[in-house]
Amino acid sequence: MIDSNLRNRQEQLYLEYKEKVSRYISGKIANPQEAEDLVSSVFVKVFSALPDFDARKASISTWIYTIARNTLIDYFRTARQHYELPEELVSGEQVEERLLGSEQLDELADALLKLAPKERDLVILHYYSGHTLKAAAQRMGISYSYAKFLHSRALKELRGRLEHV
Repeated sequence: MIDSNLRNRQEQLYLEYKEKVSRYISGKIANPQEAEDLVSSVFVKVFSALPDFDARKASISTWIYTIARNTLIDYFRTARQHYELPEELVSGEQVEERLLGSEQLDELADALLKLAPKERDLVILHYYSGHTLKAAAQRMGISYSYAKFLHSRALKELRGRLEHV
């Protein structure tokens, strides 16, 4: 049986962070049903790990957002969908041969994880969620020119990492 204090704490956290986590995930996932499933998954993880939460290591909000971020990373890593990437990302080789297999998707996910967070978010918003660079920049709260700079830098980084695979 769940302790009533724990249940109250879970309810309080859900009410306080549900919308925030929902907006965070919805900004990166185009499909509303998938986004809702991920939000649910985040809170299942939060609730199951809450008894072990250590406030000396991180604030509760940092901890919840870390769980949300890791849930998104797991989602993108395990999603077995075909992603359309720009030709300039892979130089001289056919995109289909390099990226469509599950092994290649894992390599792409690993390369994405090694990008700076803003670069990774921009790539995901642009290529996975289908936003234009301008729309992605607005969602991220950055200028369009900075988004173009981050985009260029991210593609260069991904190209370098994928060429060594």
